[in-house]
Amino acid sequence: MNYTDAVRKTVVISASIAHTQPGDPMHPLAAFEDPSKEAWRVFVRTRTGLLPETSSLYLFETEADAKAFLEKHPVGSEIDLIRHEVDLRQISFVRGSIDGRFAPRGGGGDGGLAFDVLDQAGLSSYRSGVSKLVLDAVGSKRIEKLKSQFGENWTVAAVYEYCCLNLPSSSPAYVAALYQFHYYITLDDFAAGYFWRDLETLVHGVESAALHSLEMRKKAGIAGSEKSAQARHTRRLDLMRAMEKVAKNNPDICELGPEAVAKLAIKICADESPALWKQGRGQVSEYIGEIRRGEAGGELKARFEAMFGIKPLRRLPVKDRSA
Repeated sequence: MNYTDAVRKTVVISASIAHTQPGDPMHPLAAFEDPSKEAWRVFVRTRTGLLPETSSLYLFETEADAKAFLEKHPVGSEIDLIRHEVDLRQISFVRGSIDGRFAPRGGGGDGGLAFDVLDQAGLSSYRSGVSKLVLDAVGSKRIEKLKSQFGENWTVAAVYEYCCLNLPSSSPAYVAALYQFHYYITLDDFAAGYFWRDLETLVHGVESAALHSLEMRKKAGIAGSEKSAQARHTRRLDLMRAMEKVAKNNPDICELGPEAVAKLAIKICADESPALWKQGRGQVSEYIGEIRRGEAGGELKARFEAMFGIKPLRRLPVKDRSA
């Protein structure tokens, strides 16, 4: 596995467009230099892998651009979510001490998994520290600021900043860096625990296996439905053929109705096509109803009506409403 590649796909669940004008409560004034401009907002709901659905908002200055975006991202298609550049200089949610040493805090820790992932991704090593790739990308001036802000945990911040700006959010390396950031810097054990479990899921292939299983069942279900529908169609054709054979040999039997003719016809069907009628013999009444109503196609309905005739609906007496 390449730990810097995306593991999950993000798929569009739904999308809608809304028009706003200056003065509307939801008009995005800050998005445009000219606050008098109209705006078109596109709301997109997505699902990434097996994670809960999320919502994103995209802003456009013209209706044509908004509609083009919708056409490019129809329901069911993959989409790249908005990437927000992360600047650790703006972080204000760090709580607790930030000058602790780069080591597990009083038990727990990541058991080496996050270190292994980042090591194999070529971003950092427990022994040698931050890789040259990260150092070059972040830059020496920025490194000095991170050291000043986060103490010896600057390595965690540097790797996290690199991942935020360069890697897909569902890559194991990104999740490993996110876990370490919350564990060592924000001291948010709840968030750290969440991303630790997520990292386990990604690395050990739990989610990919589950998604593969779901896709296989979905395909099997579609194939099974198509096969079942074809078999049902074939049985209706065979039943009608046998009913016509019974009626030809004994025209008077049609006076007894379709059920009586079908009772004799199904014996012919089972004798002549036993494999086809291994299943479905208990659904003969349903087949007759589908043929009579035209659900089995106009041709079978016409053949049915030719055999049994068309009986007009009985009219109910009209009550005198003047009384």
